[in-house]
This record gives sequence, C-alpha cells and structure tokens, in this order.
Amino acid sequence: MGSMRRRMVMVAGLVSLGLVAFFETVHFHDEGVSAAAGATVWLGWLARDIVVFAVVAFALLLVLDRFVLEPLRRLAADSEAFDPTYPPPESRFGDAPSQPAELRQISASITRVHESLWRQLRNEQGKAEALRAEVQRQQEALRRAEAALEAKNRELGSLSRVDLLTGLANRRDFDEALRREFKRAQRQRGLLALAVLDLDHFKKFNELYGAAAGDAVLQRFGQLLASHFKRDTDHVARLGGEEFVALLPDFGLAEAQARLEQLREDFRGFGFAHAAGVDAAKVLTVSIGLTALSPAHPFLSPQALMQAADEALYIAKHAGRDRLSMSAQH
Repeated sequence: MGSMRRRMVMVAGLVSLGLVAFFETVHFHDEGVSAAAGATVWLGWLARDIVVFAVVAFALLLVLDRFVLEPLRRLAADSEAFDPTYPPPESRFGDAPSQPAELRQISASITRVHESLWRQLRNEQGKAEALRAEVQRQQEALRRAEAALEAKNRELGSLSRVDLLTGLANRRDFDEALRREFKRAQRQRGLLALAVLDLDHFKKFNELYGAAAGDAVLQRFGQLLASHFKRDTDHVARLGGEEFVALLPDFGLAEAQARLEQLREDFRGFGFAHAAGVDAAKVLTVSIGLTALSPAHPFLSPQALMQAADEALYIAKHAGRDRLSMSAQH
C-alpha cells in the first residue's frame, strides 16, 4: 500500500499543480497587467496558490485514501487472513454500500474460495481421522488375532504332546522325556526306572463289550496310573492302544516294583468284567515289564533301556499275565 499511497500523492500533486497553473494563466489574461507589475503580482499569487495547492492536494489525498486506499487495505487484510486451516473471518467490507462494488465482489469471492477450501480441508481431515481410527481398529483386531493364534499354537503344541483320550502324555512327549532323563541319570550316576504296562486281552475286551466300554477302561487306567505316580519328576504316558509307560527318575527296582504291584492290584480291584479274563475271577488285568538304570546296571542308550522293559513285559505275558516281571539284566 506504501507504493499506492506515493502514487496517489503524486497524482494529487500533479492535479493541484495543473489547477494552479490554469488559474494563474486565467488571472494573467483577465487582469491585463504589465510585464513588470505582472511579475510582482504573479509572485503573490504563486505564494497564495502554493497554499491552495497544499490544501487541495491534502484534501484530494484524504478523498483518495478514504475511498480508494482504505478499501484496498481492507482487501489486502482479507487476503492476508486467507488460511484454509481456519474458518473464514468476517469480511471487512460486509454489505456496506459505501465501499466500491468491485472491491466488495473481490472480497466476497475471496471469502467464498476460503470457505470452500476450508470445508474441503475439514472433509479431508474428517476422512483422515476416520482412516486413522480404522487403521487403529484393524491393528487392534490384528493384535487380538495374533494373540488368539499364539494361544491356539500353544494349545496345538500341548495337544501334540497329549493323548486326547486319557489326558496323559503321548508317545512323542515320552520319547523326549526318556532321552532327557536317561542323559541326566547317566551324567549324575543316578537311578532311572522304566515300566511298560499292557492291559491283558484288551482287544478281545473291545470285541466283546464295544469300543465305548474299552475307551472308558483306558481312561480309568490312565487316571489310576497318574494317581500312583504324581511327583513332578514322574512321567506317565500312553504309547498307543492299551500300552502305557511309567518313567520314574531316582527310583530303583525295589521301590518301583512296590508301587507298580500296588497299581496292578488296584486295577484288578476295579472289577472290569472280562469273559476272556486270565483266571476264574474273569476281570480285566494288567501285565507289567520293569527295568532300571543304575551305576551297577548301565545301559548304552534310551532305546536299550526301553527294549529291556519290553522284554520284561514279554516275559510277564508268557508267564500267565496279570503280573510284573523284571528284565533279565536284573
């Protein structure tokens, strides 16, 4: 606006100067003064006209400032306030008819553009907020899904080591426990008893009484086995079918034999009727093969220990069943 103001001052000065020159020319022609007298009079008129010039220029400047510069300053202020991140401010022109119509139209156009951009920005900001909220919701859902998947994986990992019918460990879990405990007993020169248990004539029992009755027997036997060997270090498992194992760290033959004989008697006491039973009582029974690792009776590998227990079970079966036999090494 400084440049515009200077231009207006120059215009006002030139206009005033032209008016003064015009009036002085008229004075000279109207009065008909001589050249010498005219010069003196002209100097007086010039002094007067300088004052008139200043007054006219100042008045003209005020008029120009009021009706031209002031509206332009307002328009410039409206333009400087243009920020679409905020709602448009009230126009400095308003509907005042005293303001130039052209400038009022420009100001109104600026306001309309400002409001349009502000509304578009607000709309885009709303969409961005909704998108961020949706992303957060999806991230939270993903976290929940990952947590559920992890829980399922843990559950599946647990199930992969559990016999679903009896709730005991399965063959995979037992094999790992046997390798682990065998190495520990060898390293510490400790004791490790291993028993293999097999229900007598169980396939015939299933044929006579049905698979449901057979499953119920297996579940009861699994519960009995777990109740007899419940130390944290004991490891009981179902190998498959009617075959079970008991891995007993720090147990020698005598202690393991006493516990297993008690288990055999307790199972017989359940009195599961079996027409193909081994004696006159005609009840379901169990045969047990037992072996043990000790410094006095070492084994070369976990497989060798397991084979010794299987051989002891074979002896028990061929000796009439419903009994416990120990491996030949003992």
